[in-house]
Amino acid sequence: MARIVLIDDETRLQQTLARFLEQQGHTVHRGAAFRDVEQHLHPGLFEVLITDIVMPDFDGLQVLREVAEVRGCSEPVILITGEPNLQTASEAVRRGAFDYVSKPVTKDRLLEVTARGLRHVQLLRERDHARQMELQVLRNLAALGESASVLTHEIRTPITSLRHALRAVGEKLGLDDRVLIEEFVANLHKIERMLGQTLSFAKPLELRRQDVELASLVDRCGVEVARLPLWSEMTCELHVPAGLRLHADAQLLGEVVTNLLRNAAEACQGKGHVEVRAEVREGRLLLAVADDGPGVPTGMAEEIFKPFRSLKEYGTGIGLAFCRKVVESHGGAIALRPQAGGGACFQVELPPECVLSEGAAAAATRKS
Repeated sequence: MARIVLIDDETRLQQTLARFLEQQGHTVHRGAAFRDVEQHLHPGLFEVLITDIVMPDFDGLQVLREVAEVRGCSEPVILITGEPNLQTASEAVRRGAFDYVSKPVTKDRLLEVTARGLRHVQLLRERDHARQMELQVLRNLAALGESASVLTHEIRTPITSLRHALRAVGEKLGLDDRVLIEEFVANLHKIERMLGQTLSFAKPLELRRQDVELASLVDRCGVEVARLPLWSEMTCELHVPAGLRLHADAQLLGEVVTNLLRNAAEACQGKGHVEVRAEVREGRLLLAVADDGPGVPTGMAEEIFKPFRSLKEYGTGIGLAFCRKVVESHGGAIALRPQAGGGACFQVELPPECVLSEGAAAAATRKS
C-alpha cells in the first residue's frame, strides 16, 4: 500500500513495529541507522518516515534536518521518543516533524499516527498534481500569448468590419428587423470581448499606473454594464467614498469591476440586486461586489479563479482568472468572501502603495 521507512537502533522494537506495519500491507524499509536506509529517503520515494530520536552518531533530530531541510522532502516524519524526551519531541514537531509516538509504542497508536501521515502525504501530492496541471495550462497560455497580438489583429479586423456592415444594413431596415440586427451586433461584441479577455490573459500584463478616482471608475463600469440586456431588471447600490484615489491601471482595474458586475447579473439571471462597497482599512483598499443570487457551491471558492473553470454552461472560465491576474499584478488579492443571507461577494484587496487618498469618511449611496 505505502512505502514506509523505519529507523530504530533497538532491534526488537524495530522488528515489532515493522511487523505491525507489514500486516497492514505496507512495504517497510528498515534499518538501525540513517545510513542503512538513506537511499530511500528522497522526495517521492517514500510516504512516511518513522525514526527514533535517541540514537548514537546520527540521532532523530539530525535525520529530520537531513530529510526535511537538506533533501527537501515534504513527506511526514514521525518521531519515537522515550518518556524523558517529550520536550525534545515537542520541539522537533515545531521544527517540522509531523508527530511523535511515546514509548512504549502500542500497535493502535502506531497505526493511527501512520494513517494520518499517509492521509497528509496523499493531500500534499494531490495538491502538487493540481499545481502541475495548472502550470501546464499556464505554459500553454504563455505559448498562445506569444502570438496574441497577431491573433488579435487577424480576428478583430473581420469582426469590426462585420459589425459596421450590420449597423449600416440595420439603418436601412424597419424597426423590427433593426432589433434583430442589433442582437447580431451585440453577439459580435460579446465574441470580441471574450477574445480580448482570453488573449489578455494569455500574454503578460504591462501595468500603466495612473492617478485614478475609484468612484468615477466604478460609475463608468456601471454605465457600461447597464447597456447589457441582462441588466435591464437589475438594481445596484454604490458605496464608494468620494475622493478615494488609487495609483493603478485604470483600464485593467475597470475590466475587473465590469467583469464582477456582469458576473453578478448573470448569477441573478438578470433579476437581482448588486452592491459595490469600498473602504480603506489599515491602509489597504477593500472593494467588494456582492449580489443576492444563488451563490457559489461549497468547495468551489478557489476553483472558480482557475483558468477555464466556470459554473455556467456557456462560460469560458476566463473572466475571474483574468480578474485575479490583474489584481495580483497590482500586488493585491481577490477572493470569494462569506456573505450573510446567501449570494456571492467578491472582494478585491489592494496594498497600501496603491492607495493615494482615502477620500471622504462616508460615501453617499448611489442607486442605478
